Amino acid sequence: MSPVSRRDKETSKPKVSESPVADQKTPLRLFRNTFKGNKAPMTVVMLVVLLGMVAYLAPSGRGADAPDNVVARVYGRDILRKDVEQTLSDMVRRMGNQPNVKAMVPFLQAQALRRTVDLKLFEELAEQRGIVVTDQEVKIGLETRLGQFEVFKGPNGQLKPTSEIISILRENGIVLIQWEQEVRDQLLIQKLMEQAAARVPVDDTWINRENRVQNEKITFESATMTPDTAAVADPGDGPLESYLKAAGARFQFGPRRVLQVVALDQASIGDAIKVDDAALQSAYESKKSQYTELDASHILFRAKTDAEFAAATKKAEELRVKLTAGGDFGKTAAAVSEDPTAHTNQGRLGWFKAGAMVKPFEDGAMGLKVGEISQPVRTSFGIHLIKLEGRRGKTFEEVKEDLRTQMMKDRFATRAKDRLEQLRKRVGDTGDLAAAAKSLNLPVQTTLPLLNDPTTTIEGLPESTTLVEKAFQMKLKEVSRTQQVGERYVVFRVQQELPVAIPPLKEIRGKVLAAWKLEEARKLAVEKAKAAATAKDLAALGAPATKENVTIQSLGPLGEHPAIRKALLDTPVDAFTPALWTPEGQVWIARIKARTPAEAPIFEKRLQMVRSIQSAISQQLLEAERKDLDAKGRQRAGFSSLWGRFGGVWMNPNTSVNDNQDLPIDLGQ
Repeated sequence: MSPVSRRDKETSKPKVSESPVADQKTPLRLFRNTFKGNKAPMTVVMLVVLLGMVAYLAPSGRGADAPDNVVARVYGRDILRKDVEQTLSDMVRRMGNQPNVKAMVPFLQAQALRRTVDLKLFEELAEQRGIVVTDQEVKIGLETRLGQFEVFKGPNGQLKPTSEIISILRENGIVLIQWEQEVRDQLLIQKLMEQAAARVPVDDTWINRENRVQNEKITFESATMTPDTAAVADPGDGPLESYLKAAGARFQFGPRRVLQVVALDQASIGDAIKVDDAALQSAYESKKSQYTELDASHILFRAKTDAEFAAATKKAEELRVKLTAGGDFGKTAAAVSEDPTAHTNQGRLGWFKAGAMVKPFEDGAMGLKVGEISQPVRTSFGIHLIKLEGRRGKTFEEVKEDLRTQMMKDRFATRAKDRLEQLRKRVGDTGDLAAAAKSLNLPVQTTLPLLNDPTTTIEGLPESTTLVEKAFQMKLKEVSRTQQVGERYVVFRVQQELPVAIPPLKEIRGKVLAAWKLEEARKLAVEKAKAAATAKDLAALGAPATKENVTIQSLGPLGEHPAIRKALLDTPVDAFTPALWTPEGQVWIARIKARTPAEAPIFEKRLQMVRSIQSAISQQLLEAERKDLDAKGRQRAGFSSLWGRFGGVWMNPNTSVNDNQDLPIDLGQ
């Protein structure tokens, strides 16, 4: 392995079961067994427990309360922070070394929580429907999964001992119990789908229609037209007011929040952040190594244990003697280096800046003269011999202005944070920002009512989308921490929340105008398509496209569109389909030119179609049931009632999975 990877990071791994299938007996199940055998004495115990729970769960005015490590509760099933972090870690690991993975972490965190909640919802659905996944089924499923990989098989083709399997998985950042749980989850969802599929009656009409979709050949020409909103003029406030009034709940938003915002940019700090040339020169001298680039080659002898490091060091020392006596470093690297890339690049790493290599390697290379070969250098990969091929650096004049810009940014960040922290100390967690900001000579802005919408921004803060999202996660009157928004540092307070309502036109004029223009443009496009059909002139919409002898199934999203599929099936030859809308939002019309009927399917093909239809519909049914269970659960969320604790979906407001701190995942740094 090349040392270009930053640092090896050891991640702590949970203790795993020594068996591929862990014991699934839960405390609740043991409690039930005990209760069945001791009904009389347990009645008193249950009464005491029930009274204690009622006292604990009764509304207390403090709101829902739970430990910070419980991020959600789904129908009585706890989701711990570590559960979400494990799912996130798995998602990041599967993505590999993508360059933008770190930037995607906030999005992936939300997805990880959503996925974990969904699994708990499927568990609840399974319990309601009496579906059980047995330990024996999990064992067979896990063994089948392991058997798909040769690395887990011994010479006889059988699975290796469990201890060896655990060790192999652990080397790849996986624990066996994770795979066991994944198999259990997959089996549970599979059983749910099979049960849902059994509730889908497929008759002959359905089969024959599906056979036509898959096998009937049609030839048609079609044209599409995109509604041109730019060609629709702004009608003015009068028509838009009428349109808004007629649209009713279409433009109902809420809740909307009003914020007090104190934002500082570099101009607001003034001359205090200016940097003179003397300070720049001093900073350059202290950071000179950062402006130096090295070109190096290396030979690697891999090692993990102390004995391997000792043997590798001895080999490197002996080899160095030969190389310093005149040996060809590149040819030797290609022949003996245990870095796989050395066979093609002769150990050459090319130019790299400070911080690109692991520190021992970088320190070893930095201390060499051009052409010199290092003593053996130990890193987490093994023992290296390094040859410095070249060195180059930037002069003070070359980096002066970039350095000035960075130092001004650093000074601005320090002073802005200090001033905003003074503000926060004066107002506390819920105080009004206006008076305190005025006393500190800080600008304060009160926003218009803001929507919880990804497109919402604050005037003067064009990069404030994340700030708005955060504002809707906070409590009313709460003051935020200091945070960076684009080139500014900001503290804000949730001043007011307006109820669900249709805002006045001035607050949402842009959205109303966009909707009105789109509606008018769509009307014009449909009228033009109908006129083209009447005149039998598809070219009036645009250049027609012809599809010859194709099946509807082969048309992709177009053929999956229910209305377009029906039109292609039902429209006679030489006739025009109705004007319809494509999934991309274009008006579409076609003329059927020819058809070749599908042959009647044989029994096996009919059976295959039935299973395919049932599978597709069962997925839709299961997803609809999950969404319904989720929606109903969120209506009775919270720990403040017995029903809410065991029958609802509760998200802990005091725990944010969007917080990037202390995530136990390796992001490839």
